[in-house]
Amino acid sequence: MSQSVDTDNLEMLKEVIGDDLIEILQAYLDTTPAIMMKIQSSLNMGDAASVQLNAHTLKGSSANIGATLLPDLSAQLESLAKAGDLSTQAESIYSSIIQEDRNVSLFLKTYIQQF
Repeated sequence: MSQSVDTDNLEMLKEVIGDDLIEILQAYLDTTPAIMMKIQSSLNMGDAASVQLNAHTLKGSSANIGATLLPDLSAQLESLAKAGDLSTQAESIYSSIIQEDRNVSLFLKTYIQQF
């Protein structure tokens, strides 16, 4: 699971911003479920523009907290949506995003408790 988040990146952030890191990580944990729901509902409705926007948002926010795989998966979904492709490949990538989001969230919750 630790491969889901770059711990060296988290430690660097901790050195730079100190205790504010907890607030940033908690904000990520608080906002990500809504982004995930928007992606899911947009996929269900066939709204490629909304999938693209929300995948882009997830890509950036997950990269900012040091997630390793989630930004790449989000970028793949964003690219498909930009091309208007919400096929089974997009659904498959979203399934991977769901799993990776769980891994990242679990890691961050543990990290916050041990901070």
